[in-house]
Amino acid sequence: MNRICPSEEILSEYLCGALSGEAKDELERHLASCADCRRLLAEAHDVVKRPVLLRALSRAAGSMRRNLWLAGAACSFLLSFIYPRYFLQFLVACLIMGGKWIMDSRTSRILIMVQEAWKSGDRDKAEDLIHRFTRQK
Repeated sequence: MNRICPSEEILSEYLCGALSGEAKDELERHLASCADCRRLLAEAHDVVKRPVLLRALSRAAGSMRRNLWLAGAACSFLLSFIYPRYFLQFLVACLIMGGKWIMDSRTSRILIMVQEAWKSGDRDKAEDLIHRFTRQK
């Protein structure tokens, strides 16, 4: 970097949106001609945005764990056509894993609780369960 490059503090202010007016315009002109400062700004941007990426990956991993039985059912279904000799076995595996996925899902458990409340005649409890479920979504 040469001696006219802005400090890292100015680059971080630019990244956070705290830099405005003439200073921002001057920095953007400098960034247009300085590859080192663009690289430094890109690295800083990646560090700032990394927690968002990690949260997204964590949510995706949680979703994958919740849908593992569904993925197994889908694979068994596909394998039943790839290996026709074992069609029935893969189809049974698909049904078992699909049923397990349905019974393990949170929605199914809540629907079962609502149905049990309605069956016992406790409509207030059923309505409370429905309202709690719809508020959480």
